[in-house]
Amino acid sequence: MRIDYHIHTLFSDGKKDLHEYVNEAMKRKIDEIGFSDHIHFKKADWSMNYTDLPNYVNKINHLKNASKISIKTGLEVDYVPSKMNKLIQMLNEFDFDYLMGSVHHIGDWCVDDGRQIHEWERRNVDQVYQQYFALVQEMAKSGLFDIVGHLDLVKKFNFRPKQDISGLLLETVEIISKSKMCIEVNTGGLRKPCREVYPSEKLLKICFDSGLPITLGSDAHSPEEVGAGFDKTFNLLSKVGYVEIVRFTRRKREFVKMR
Repeated sequence: MRIDYHIHTLFSDGKKDLHEYVNEAMKRKIDEIGFSDHIHFKKADWSMNYTDLPNYVNKINHLKNASKISIKTGLEVDYVPSKMNKLIQMLNEFDFDYLMGSVHHIGDWCVDDGRQIHEWERRNVDQVYQQYFALVQEMAKSGLFDIVGHLDLVKKFNFRPKQDISGLLLETVEIISKSKMCIEVNTGGLRKPCREVYPSEKLLKICFDSGLPITLGSDAHSPEEVGAGFDKTFNLLSKVGYVEIVRFTRRKREFVKMR
């Protein structure tokens, strides 16, 4: 089964309306897609408004009823410590198929925002990785989400740690495993300076050896990115050892064969 659970539309920072992504997914023979527009505890230029949630869910439901492919209702929730309770209360008013938790910020700094790339030049890269994965661990422990979005997004601009962080990665994976979450294999990294999927092959192997399930997303911000890099990524997943991916329905997961 070919699943793409990471698609952004005009509701957040995507470039097109929902139906255009559906049409492209059908052309590319994707079996199931999930919309996962950004939502943040406060409005940002890349996230949707809380007030848009009813319209967002209704539009997806309309497409579900009219489409020839399977469509899921999701969100990419930006994890910010101590800011989640009110947001999650709002989200629980709707029937989402999955909630993807992602770390983008260390304090006020958005680590993957090209407009703030200069911040990398003045910070200790090893310390940034420690801070980033500490937040991922905290997010996993919260028990609020179904999927960990782009697990090692921190490498996006190809700033790499000098120290060996194998222990940190293993610790993070162990915490995610205890949380019963699923890892997103995100092909968006292939289109970024790091030139590899999130997570990396090394980190994927740790995930596989720890029994962590995976799902798949393109991080599409335009229709032509739907399913981008999937064939290459399926080969990588097979090399690592994965034969199944996870699909979600109303926060319940089901294992299906890849491809």
